[in-house]
Amino acid sequence: MSRKKLVLIMNRLRRLFFIDCSEANSNCDKAQYDDVKPLERARLLIHLAFCKACRKYTSRNKRLTRLLKKSHLKSCPEEHKKAWKKQIEEETSRQHS
Repeated sequence: MSRKKLVLIMNRLRRLFFIDCSEANSNCDKAQYDDVKPLERARLLIHLAFCKACRKYTSRNKRLTRLLKKSHLKSCPEEHKKAWKKQIEEETSRQHS
């Protein structure tokens, strides 16, 4: 195989599998919610093999996700939000009059 052909093949493989850090972080975020495609996951794993900063980001992201799941956080009911909003509006209208 000629050197030119080999370089061409390597460039195609690089474009197919190597991604930049911003795309790796995006794929990491998707992976946390099982919303990543197999090729994106493969690209992420290859990138993580070479990039220390993204490995650190992925580690922190996993830890944060684990802690949030463990905390069993619940959102505030819509009725409470409306009541608080009304109360705030009443307080601010009293202060302005």
